[in-house]
Amino acid sequence: MIQSNYFQTNEDLKEHFYELIDWNEIVPLYENNFSDSKLYTENNNPRLEYAPSNVDEAKSFYEEILKSCGEISGIYVSQVAATVDAKGLKFDNGNVIHPQEMVDVIKMYHDAGLGPVAFKRKYGGLGAPSIIKAIIAELMYRSDSSITIAVGSMGLAAILEACATDEMKEEWIPKLISGNYTVTMGLSEPDFGSDLPSVTTKATKANDKWYLTGTKRFQTVACGINGSPGITLTLARTGTQESGARGLSFFIVENKDYAVQGIEKKLGIKASATCETVFENSEGYLVGKEGFGLVKYVMGMLNGARLSVSSQGTGIVTAAYEEAIKYAKERIQFGKPIYEIPAVRRMLDRMERELAGMRCLMVEAAYSVDKYYWYEDGRTVTPEDSKTGKFWEKVANTLTPISKYYNSEMCNDLVYDGLQVLGGAGYTEDYDLSRLYRDARITNIYDGTTQIQVNAAIGGITSGMSPTGTFRAYLDHLAKGSESNSKLQEIRTLFESIVETYKSIGDQQTKETYSFEVVESAARVVVGYLMERAKNKSTKRKELRTQWCKGFHTDSLAILSANKIKLS
Repeated sequence: MIQSNYFQTNEDLKEHFYELIDWNEIVPLYENNFSDSKLYTENNNPRLEYAPSNVDEAKSFYEEILKSCGEISGIYVSQVAATVDAKGLKFDNGNVIHPQEMVDVIKMYHDAGLGPVAFKRKYGGLGAPSIIKAIIAELMYRSDSSITIAVGSMGLAAILEACATDEMKEEWIPKLISGNYTVTMGLSEPDFGSDLPSVTTKATKANDKWYLTGTKRFQTVACGINGSPGITLTLARTGTQESGARGLSFFIVENKDYAVQGIEKKLGIKASATCETVFENSEGYLVGKEGFGLVKYVMGMLNGARLSVSSQGTGIVTAAYEEAIKYAKERIQFGKPIYEIPAVRRMLDRMERELAGMRCLMVEAAYSVDKYYWYEDGRTVTPEDSKTGKFWEKVANTLTPISKYYNSEMCNDLVYDGLQVLGGAGYTEDYDLSRLYRDARITNIYDGTTQIQVNAAIGGITSGMSPTGTFRAYLDHLAKGSESNSKLQEIRTLFESIVETYKSIGDQQTKETYSFEVVESAARVVVGYLMERAKNKSTKRKELRTQWCKGFHTDSLAILSANKIKLS
């Protein structure tokens, strides 16, 4: 793979960081008016030593994190990714063995402090907002998915900050960070994947302790990394089987207390251990309240997972595009680089502009979480702040599944084109496109398939497009500054017609059949507005962004026109 600092050599990503993101809005909100810095002056808590006292300090801190991540990802991980993929995993008598090259670069990430990026400083985390976490994930996924999944798995435990007791937070989160734990979501079972209300793993209480019995499937890195500690955040039944979702609770179970029965042999992400685990009276630690496991805690954890996959799609496409354009400029056919052949250039141009749209959506989805999540952090807020937080929470609940669906589907689409640019060479394992192509395929499957994401988003879109609806208000917010763009106006009008046509369908099964067309149309409208806003803010790259917008809006008009015909 291309070897470079993946942050410092990515002009589009740098423009987002230095120009397009409004840090003056995000930082004071996330930092709670720099309360950690003020607290450090009072108690000298070493965990708060690097807490910023103003926006510029925060931005400089984030910049150093991204440079460090970009260096490890682009200089070191990129150079062992193919080897790690080729070696894969070994399973021996219940033990999963990872390639040593993988272990070495994971240690680099942890030594740089990038493992606990998802946690607050008071627990030993880096203390970075969701936007920074999204960019870090993109940088890491560009180099390799299997390695990134292992390092980033710890972020799943950030849900503990929202739902665990203070005692559990103080006991577990610092331990997870200092011990470089892996974390997995213990949800799916051999007979129940998306049908989580039906899971059968049972939790029983004896002598004030909980014990779990059952089997979980598709448990990523549930084994740890070559003997390292890990936990499974496990969904288990504390009520009767008939109690459905309300009878499910959430538990921490350590990997020393359950057995790995086997690992999956997969199409891609070959060095990511996908385990089947068996609980036999395994001790568990109840998280939060009994009965809230699925209806509250797992849903919160899945939102973070959606953002991660959105970043994964963006990172994989970045790698595919950069590898494809490098090859196209070096490969000579008919006396010239194939980059100059119109059919090839057209594919590369589409990859570039669609990738720009994916990155806009990735950043915006993370931004929507940053705009509400911290209001729920036990802070004293004004009624107006509370109203703003509730608005952005509704936006995030619709935008995160849109982001996961859209960026994962575009990932598959664009990596396909990237491989096509290389032709027969791309189909061989001599080039990284073949690995990227295989790894891309999981993105629109795990953490909720595209169909699940469509189901999660459709209600927020259709009800939200009422005259006083949240999604309509959100689109109006995005449209500011682009009101004179006639192509965008045409696309918006067509989208509203699609929603009205969809609402008029009487048969529920027919409605569900065409939900995808509505969500796809909504995604193209949102991304179109975001790209236009980025163009308006841009100073050094306005001409390029203008070209991207023109091509993107033309494609959107064609896509929405086709969707309207399908619904009519």
